Amino acid sequence: MNHRHVSAVVALACATALLGAASTTASAGTAARATRATPWQPCRLPSGYQHFVEFHSAKNVHGTTVVRVTPETCKVNKDNDEDVIYTPSGAPRSLPFAPGALVKVVRDTASVKVTPKWLVTHRLANSPYFHAHLDAQHRITALAEIYHP
Repeated sequence: MNHRHVSAVVALACATALLGAASTTASAGTAARATRATPWQPCRLPSGYQHFVEFHSAKNVHGTTVVRVTPETCKVNKDNDEDVIYTPSGAPRSLPFAPGALVKVVRDTASVKVTPKWLVTHRLANSPYFHAHLDAQHRITALAEIYHP
């Protein structure tokens, strides 16, 4: 065997050994992550709210503000309450606001009250996720933006 051929065989053997070790390490890492699964639990709604929704848009329709939202489910990591996952639980829908509806949005880290009409002309600074309360006619009576740091 010449020197080049021996070098190639040695390099190939080293590469194969490294790949085998990396595969074993990756498998061990995956198994370790599986045994310490993230402890997820359902998010809690504040008192007076019934739903989680993702806000898409708002518009005025014949003098009534209507929002386009998607119903969501929510789960939170028990070890890190900033680790939250929202999942759609239904199709997007348009919902009108009831007269006198309460809307809260986040400014910096504080919650401020705005009119439903405000949503038509302003952008949300924080998150598209809200807590919502609906009346018997499926109109929004309360909508509160969820603060996510």
